[in-house]
Amino acid sequence: MNFLSIQERNYKIDDLLVSTDWLESNLDNENLIILDLDSKEEYVSSHIQGSFNVVDNYYKTSLDDRTYVQNSEQISKTFSDLGISSESIVVGYDRSACLYSFRLAWVLNYYGHTNVKVLDGGFPKWNFEGKATQSGENNPISGKFIPKDPNDEIFSNKNELIKILNNNSDVQIFDVRSEDERNGINLRGGKRGGYIPTSLHKEWVNFNTSGEIPILKSSKDILGITQSLGLDPQKPTITYCQGGIRAAHVFWTLKLAGFKNVKNYDASWREWGQDESCPIIDMTK
Repeated sequence: MNFLSIQERNYKIDDLLVSTDWLESNLDNENLIILDLDSKEEYVSSHIQGSFNVVDNYYKTSLDDRTYVQNSEQISKTFSDLGISSESIVVGYDRSACLYSFRLAWVLNYYGHTNVKVLDGGFPKWNFEGKATQSGENNPISGKFIPKDPNDEIFSNKNELIKILNNNSDVQIFDVRSEDERNGINLRGGKRGGYIPTSLHKEWVNFNTSGEIPILKSSKDILGITQSLGLDPQKPTITYCQGGIRAAHVFWTLKLAGFKNVKNYDASWREWGQDESCPIIDMTK
């Protein structure tokens, strides 16, 4: 199985994605925290040596309220409990085409910890290459994660989007949900189906290669997709999905391809669809 290297894909950020070889060569780094971001069952069965499993790979207020990212106090405890401190190099991996790893990277960047990396190809690629794994559980030694002030340059909310729509702004709104969510067939437990007016659409999975070990497509391919949709890399762009997870994946996808100004609408359709004061386009009517 042949993969284009990270360098061959010509990304505009050179320190976010790391290769399996890089991680293997850095396993003994005492500042390295490796996080397995999938289910407890998958983790216990097999994981990368020394990695820790997370309780909530959305980093939302609670497991019952999945709308908003955790506040500073909550996030401090969440990441401290995972052994993260200010000097930590955090590497996230998953079995879901980097979906939860890109969410982790977005949340850490939102709270000012930029030394976070995403394992290219995740656990499937690591396992395919026969690199060392273990079973059971590892328990982290508590760290001291002190969040910085939230970075509003990468965060969007309902009020900002309403202002954009009311002012006919040229900010691009990018819906990365499935077709069935956008056309209102799949409400995902919500009150209303449809999409945010003026938003363009492409499901997040289209930015990954196909096959058993999906990796992120090259900058050239990503820009080809966005150009076909009419997205301009020079214009501000806000991504959204159901709860800011897939939107975080595409946030980084666009940044890696060279989009300058990108934000993630963290509360996404879970908030927008429930609030009847928020305008929608409902394709079922």
